[in-house]
Amino acid sequence: MAQTTFSGPVTSKAGFNSDDTLTAADYTSGSFNLTDFTVRPAATWTGTVAALVGAANHRTAGVSGGTIIGCYAQTSMGASATTVITGLNTAVMGVVDMGASTNTGATYGAVFDFTSFSGSRGVRPTAFVGFGDDAQNSLGVLNLFDVGRSASPVSTGASGNVLFTTVAPTSLSGSLRVQVNGLTRYIPLYSSQT
Repeated sequence: MAQTTFSGPVTSKAGFNSDDTLTAADYTSGSFNLTDFTVRPAATWTGTVAALVGAANHRTAGVSGGTIIGCYAQTSMGASATTVITGLNTAVMGVVDMGASTNTGATYGAVFDFTSFSGSRGVRPTAFVGFGDDAQNSLGVLNLFDVGRSASPVSTGASGNVLFTTVAPTSLSGSLRVQVNGLTRYIPLYSSQT
């Protein structure tokens, strides 16, 4: 296995061991991983370990253009109505294996941060997450979220220590600003449930 060390804003410090060997069995048996890439950090480390670090069109001087994307992922079914997918169809999937540890840090499925590595911010970002639908007919996306999708239900109950509560909120305490089809709207927030 080769030893790899990152450079740039995100570094692995001690580095990590990686293997990305493809064999004939990868093409013929069960699932197929395009890169079969595994990150194995040392037993202890103090920096940040990342499986993939990249920058798209990074410039130190002024640059002008149309669209810039750091990472692009897509699945394409084509125009044939006979295409049938019986499993999951998603452009990006993230899985966090919690294991049995009782101390896993601040654990999230995804994290988005805005920063300015050089200079100070000169414009306000639009949003942390953007949703769009380019349907060519009336079959638009039905839901904004699918919470507890498929066979992965979320915690529910009357307690405040669950993701979905079965009791109504009572104390209105602020709101979140969102845009819906270009119009600013506000989602009310509540500080209590009873």
